[in-house]
Amino acid sequence: MLIQNTSSVTQAPTPAGHASNGGPGSVAVHVQEARAEVKPAVAQQPSPAQLESEVGKINSALQRSNRNLELSISVDESTKKQVIKLTDKETGDTLMQYPSDTVLAIARSIDDFQHGQLLKQQA
Repeated sequence: MLIQNTSSVTQAPTPAGHASNGGPGSVAVHVQEARAEVKPAVAQQPSPAQLESEVGKINSALQRSNRNLELSISVDESTKKQVIKLTDKETGDTLMQYPSDTVLAIARSIDDFQHGQLLKQQA
């Protein structure tokens, strides 16, 4: 078990160009300054052409590895959600799908319920 004396802990050095008396308050100011400089990354949605290109690359890699698989990305008409499928080209079976048919059915049911409730409330 490691026991450390807290009085022997040294403070973080003051960055160049900042005058400080070295007290605990100055360390907090430097931490706040560092946090202010960090900007969150903004996620950009790929264009349809970029998606198609990447899916093509994945399908080429699957062919080169002698896999009889195909990746496809489509949009469900009723929910407007993207659907990603991995299918066996030989049998046509869907091996993996996100979101699943069950989740899409639930989303459709919720949408139908909400539209039905709105129509009843307006009438």
